[in-house]
Parts: sequence; structure tokens; C-alpha cells
Amino acid sequence: MNRQELEQRLRKELSIPFYNAKVAERDYSEAEFQEMKKQLKADIEQYATDYVDEHNSNG
Repeated sequence: MNRQELEQRLRKELSIPFYNAKVAERDYSEAEFQEMKKQLKADIEQYATDYVDEHNSNG
């Protein structure tokens, strides 16, 4: 899949409609997509955890 298809799938599968991937303009394999998706999901979850924890501890 190309960069545009990769972005569209990430947006749809992770429910982040305005996400713009900062990746090279080239073709990506399904394995590469799955790895990017896994990492992006982990990053989003970590950000949410950090953000919520920070705000909860600050009152």
C-alpha cells in the first residue's frame, strides 16, 4: 500500500480521522502497516495514561 492508503487505514482502524503519518512516500507491506499500527496505538495509549495521570495528580 502507498502512503495515502497507509494513512487512511490507520485513521479508520484506530479511529483518528485527522492523523497524518510522517512517513516516506513509498509502498508499505502489510507487516510494516501492522507494526506501525501497533506502535501508534501504544504511543496513543501511553500519551493518554501520562496525560490523565498528570492531571489527576495535579488535582
